[in-house]
Amino acid sequence: MKPGTLHFDESLFNSRLSLRPLIEALKKAIAEGNPGSQKLYGELIAKIEAFPELLAPITDLSILKPHSELIEMLLSTLFPPTSSQNENLYAVSMPFRYETIYSSSLFQMLFLKPGSNEVNIPNDKIGSNLNEDKMMFAYNMILKKYCGYVAPEWSRTVYPYPDPASGLIKYLELQVDARFVDVMPVGEMPKMPENAVCPRTNRIMPLNELVEQLPLKQFVFEGIAVIRINDVTEKETISLMKNSLLKINAFSEAGVYTELQEYMRSLIGLKDIRIGITPFFKVNGHYVYSELHSSHSLLYKHLDSISEKDEMGDCCKDLFAETNSPVVFENLDEAAITEMKELKHYYDDGGRSLIISPLKHNGELIGVMEIIANEPGAFKASFINKIEPAIPLFALALEKSSESLNNQIDKVIKEKFTAVQPAVEWKFTEAAFKYILNRHENEDAKMERIIFEGVYPLYGAIDIRNSSTERAQSIQLDIIEQLQMTKVIIKKAQGEIFFPLLQEIEFKIDKYTSSASDILLSEDEIQIHDFLQRQIVDVFDHLKGAVPSLKKDIAGYFAALDPQVNMIYHHRKEYEESIARVNNTVARFVDKEQKEAQKVFPHYFERYVTDGVDFNVYIGQSIAPRRKFDALYLRNMKMWQLSVLARAARITNRLAGELAHPLNTTQLILAHSIPISISFRNEERKFDVDGAYNIRYEIIKKRIDKVRIKDSMERLTQPGKIAIVYSQPKEAAEYKEYIEFMQNQKLLKPGIEKFDLEELQGVVGLKALRVEVNFEEAAKPNDKIELSSVTTHQLIGR
Repeated sequence: MKPGTLHFDESLFNSRLSLRPLIEALKKAIAEGNPGSQKLYGELIAKIEAFPELLAPITDLSILKPHSELIEMLLSTLFPPTSSQNENLYAVSMPFRYETIYSSSLFQMLFLKPGSNEVNIPNDKIGSNLNEDKMMFAYNMILKKYCGYVAPEWSRTVYPYPDPASGLIKYLELQVDARFVDVMPVGEMPKMPENAVCPRTNRIMPLNELVEQLPLKQFVFEGIAVIRINDVTEKETISLMKNSLLKINAFSEAGVYTELQEYMRSLIGLKDIRIGITPFFKVNGHYVYSELHSSHSLLYKHLDSISEKDEMGDCCKDLFAETNSPVVFENLDEAAITEMKELKHYYDDGGRSLIISPLKHNGELIGVMEIIANEPGAFKASFINKIEPAIPLFALALEKSSESLNNQIDKVIKEKFTAVQPAVEWKFTEAAFKYILNRHENEDAKMERIIFEGVYPLYGAIDIRNSSTERAQSIQLDIIEQLQMTKVIIKKAQGEIFFPLLQEIEFKIDKYTSSASDILLSEDEIQIHDFLQRQIVDVFDHLKGAVPSLKKDIAGYFAALDPQVNMIYHHRKEYEESIARVNNTVARFVDKEQKEAQKVFPHYFERYVTDGVDFNVYIGQSIAPRRKFDALYLRNMKMWQLSVLARAARITNRLAGELAHPLNTTQLILAHSIPISISFRNEERKFDVDGAYNIRYEIIKKRIDKVRIKDSMERLTQPGKIAIVYSQPKEAAEYKEYIEFMQNQKLLKPGIEKFDLEELQGVVGLKALRVEVNFEEAAKPNDKIELSSVTTHQLIGR
């Protein structure tokens, strides 16, 4: 049996009226020595005790009729003299019966059946809840008296009440005071269920189980129940609003909005009002508008363009710049509109009285709540006190809606793109926002293409010189060392035992040592690795048992091997640790420098680490459309690019002496003065150049790292130098100006080399400048060139 299906009628209760508990309470007050109590209650008690039938339990209420005046005097002691019969709701009834013996005039008018003392209980959920609450309270009294259950002597329950006068829902708190009710068994005391009350939680068993195991018929309730009803509409409405607002994700949820509007009507006490919520949502620092999130705005439905909505937002911010309190326009008329033209939107919508309330978060206006009525003068300034408790709840809900929108956008960005840089995040957010809106109309909506047109590319590379050769040499040295270790043991074993296979092993060791000492081919490396991992291991395992004197030598050999790869790993480890240190140091340096450069003008930056560090910068108007871009910012970034490579070369030069495996770096720049377009590739989750012509830039970038000077075998990139590859004379002229400036700053040595470069596959006509980094002179205070301190003359050139 479920609680909601419990059968209830008053025959479940054995109920008897008794005035004795109240009389005993009054006697106790007199006995405690209160002289006022004696004067108030002494004569009244004496009069009642003169009638023994009033002191005994009463089942027939007709006994009270001859003594109605005396009974009324007694029961009136339960309520303060200030309680107005016409304004307060109170009554006295038989225990757990809907039959009153005393009540206020207002209680009679609202809750009693006409011409009777019986309470009119509705045949709906409210009535069902009243009955279940009554049964639960009865069991609370039984378990408190006989099982030690901790429970109050009164019950408090809130119920909605349709007010017939206003047509609004009010919320009434029903208080039942059972201090003057006693409960006792009918006949023998029934056995209490073992688990009626949980000793750990003080919770009682479910009501349906109590009804089955401990029927109420086994008890009798004797005394009087005191009933008080209070109007808690404001408190309960605020609580219900809070619950609704905390559950919603957005005000666009129509059901929740309708519910909130009804709560606001109850709170204000007016039925014919409308409420609106106008949000000022920000995404990446600027306001966004959509029908989805502004569907319940009374203000926005009259505005079409973004500029009009921006203007209205500015008006609201000015209105509430120095106040957090609502503003009441008691009468919306021509005079009010003349004073504030924006009010015309509400007037045209039929509004004749208006309340506008600011919704703020951390002091910032995030929206306004609008309440309008069609009747002039409907709202007074006193209404502010009614709605003020609700304002923080609406502000919190609006902030939650904004946070939900931002979370949805972040989710789309992470699903469709990847982590993005702040400089271009606005573009991804804008695309995600449009995608969310379009998806509400069409589930098959596609994400729009992310593209930045007319951006200027800057490429720089700090490459570890001859990294492949250095790596191969470290592998060779490790292999040769391991082969020599195996040869020592094999030679020693041949001196101990005659074992012809050892001669063949020694021959292979010599052969592999010879091939490893020359150019180590991949095929040879695989054969040597297999030889050391298989044949040598098998032979050494055999020799450990056959020649005990070799045990220590063999153990020393295996101990010298790296446990991860089971090979000698000295030189390779030194090389890999050295290259990792160079890469990490340079990468941290470049990252730190580019963060500073972002402050000058936002740009897209990407960095890659392989055998060195290379980076791409894309800068232009489309990256930051809300800021004015001009050539000075581009020249600034080119000077930054050259400065970063020069200082990175100094860092790696100083670092070389600290490395276990010394490494040198080369520095390379690709100059490209023609703007290109880049687009985001969803599959690779990265930006790439867009369009056939622009791809030529990417081809050049990938082929110049090992380019040679024309008609020579010399590579353009050299340790300690910066090479600048270009194709147009104006690019060379521009970089010469930056070089001269940095030579003056002692970052670069005097002199500039100029070269024609060899033809590359699909690329002809490339030229280069090359300049040497100054390692010899100590770094001056202005070693780091602050972009903000470079003069316009230095940037523009002669």
